[in-house]
Amino acid sequence: MVEFDHKPLEYDAEFEGPLRRRSCTDVPCLVIFLAFILSWVGLGIYAFSSGNVKTLLAPTDSEGRRCGLDAQVSNKPYLFFFDLTKCDIDKKLCDTPQVCLEKCPGKNWIFNASDSLEHIRESIICRAGVDVTNKDINEIEHLIKVTACAPMYFKGKSIVHRCFPLDLGTDFIDDILLAKLKKSEAIIKSLAYVQGVFDKVKSSYGAVLGIICGGAVMCIIYMLLLRWIALPVVCITIFAVCALLVVLACLSYQAYAQTSSALWLIAMIIIICSIAVIVLVTLCSWQRIYLASQLIKEASKAIMSVLSSIFFPIIPWLFHIGLLVYFFYVIFLLMSIKKTTFAVQDSPNGLPESCQCLGNINYTSGDSCEPKTFDSQCKERGEICISRVCRLQRVVTPAGIVWAYFIHIIGGLWLGFFISAVGDMTLANTFATWYWTINKNDVTFFTVTMGFWRTVRFHLGTIAFGSFLITVCRIFRLVMEYLQSMSDSPTGGCAACIRCFIPCLLALLERFVKFMTGNAYIICAIYGKGLCDSAEVALGLVMRNILRTSILNQIVSWVLLAGKVLVTCMMVAIAWCHYRNQDDQFWWAPTLLVGVGTFLVASVFFSVHSMAVDTIFLCFLEDSERNDGSEEKPYFMTRPLAKLLNKK
Repeated sequence: MVEFDHKPLEYDAEFEGPLRRRSCTDVPCLVIFLAFILSWVGLGIYAFSSGNVKTLLAPTDSEGRRCGLDAQVSNKPYLFFFDLTKCDIDKKLCDTPQVCLEKCPGKNWIFNASDSLEHIRESIICRAGVDVTNKDINEIEHLIKVTACAPMYFKGKSIVHRCFPLDLGTDFIDDILLAKLKKSEAIIKSLAYVQGVFDKVKSSYGAVLGIICGGAVMCIIYMLLLRWIALPVVCITIFAVCALLVVLACLSYQAYAQTSSALWLIAMIIIICSIAVIVLVTLCSWQRIYLASQLIKEASKAIMSVLSSIFFPIIPWLFHIGLLVYFFYVIFLLMSIKKTTFAVQDSPNGLPESCQCLGNINYTSGDSCEPKTFDSQCKERGEICISRVCRLQRVVTPAGIVWAYFIHIIGGLWLGFFISAVGDMTLANTFATWYWTINKNDVTFFTVTMGFWRTVRFHLGTIAFGSFLITVCRIFRLVMEYLQSMSDSPTGGCAACIRCFIPCLLALLERFVKFMTGNAYIICAIYGKGLCDSAEVALGLVMRNILRTSILNQIVSWVLLAGKVLVTCMMVAIAWCHYRNQDDQFWWAPTLLVGVGTFLVASVFFSVHSMAVDTIFLCFLEDSERNDGSEEKPYFMTRPLAKLLNKK
């Protein structure tokens, strides 16, 4: 067992807190980080040059042409399936000719030899290159038999640029064919539902952003109130959260009574259980909640002294948004890098020998081919071959793209944790400066700027080191979860226990590493030491005050979480009332976006309080061990803080 020295470590005799002379820390780690980021950016350049995000949504016809993108079909953005009964959703295979159209069919049509030839010529849909202008009824019927033309189609609607029938309850086809088409109805409805959700979000994003901005204003008002009336605000917050949850439970019950949906019943049960947990925690931890409220009040004083600290997290947040946009855009670019394979395929009921190719070229069924070459060199009766075609077989991802995904994920996580750490250490510098200044009024508005400069000038290597440790834990956790998902699930016994235990263990390890690196950043902000030395000091302080540290951290985190939940619930309630009255089945989509967006914004603002509390508390522990309150060694803590934490 590791034993910790219960005496404070010896530091420089002349202590100046975060204002002491500094030097660059963990420089080799910064060099490695910059080298990796350059490689990561190089991967992004490759993705931009080789991929095309539009191809992910743009459908591909049977000849590998991207509807609406490639030159031959640039004015035909919609994909039409000749026979939907040949599509197997489970195997992700649709073994039927597919062509690009200018628009989806606007009527129902089925081939009937008794119809006028002119009407058939105007209505029929055929693959590219097939001309029915001069064909008689027998020739057109032959084209349908060899699947060069569609025997029927339905009035369709574009769903992600694919034409699907609007209504399968038609009476002009036989029951057998209708039964086959009904198998595709579920996937068609699912795609239509997704399209409806997307359209709803697209049409309401302005109102969603407005409500989220209202949530940001509420966060600022809430933080200002904590400066003067922390305990009443915390009590009101806990009560308001419970009241809002009760309202949501009632609304869920009403929705359940109207729809009998099990989803609403489950939501109501979860909300009621949450209320019970909040009440029990509040009653059992009231004394600690009082202590945490006063500590938050002291942290609010520090925040109000450096008012710019409230808005500083917006900068890292904007960087995070930019990183997320870049990260997912490159992911989509990598997803769009595909290799297509084509093969010669005989059309059903066709005459393969009637398709003749120039020179010594002799294609047989199954041979690989290239559509342009095949169409230019192989002819049938002077026109393109219809009894034997070069058709798209597979679209596969190149082998090297898997490693590109892996490197890109590591780079995204590392840079994301790095940006968060820069913000945390900047705030730690700011609040440590406030704490170690005897006259708190001497702390200027631009202390955040000075803290940011110290962080960037001296401690980027330490931040790169700490963020790398968290990245390793996260990657290892993701890899283990992926391997578990790919393996067969054990039904019981020790294997099942181990399978459940490993994710929990890895999650706890990641939380511990985050906790230690966070405290190390604070010590680094105070003394300007490297990550390992700072972590040693932080661990010693925590272990010598383990009970007080653990309880206060948990209670403060819980109180701040209640504030975030309050703001989020208020904005969700506003969105609920706004969209629920629109009589729209997709009302939940913008409401959900408001909830997620408001919680993220609240997390950004409340992270300032969390960092202030952590920094001030560690500074208090160090102050308590270094000084004794005498004239020779006076405390740097404020009188309320000294009284609060039993220091006279």
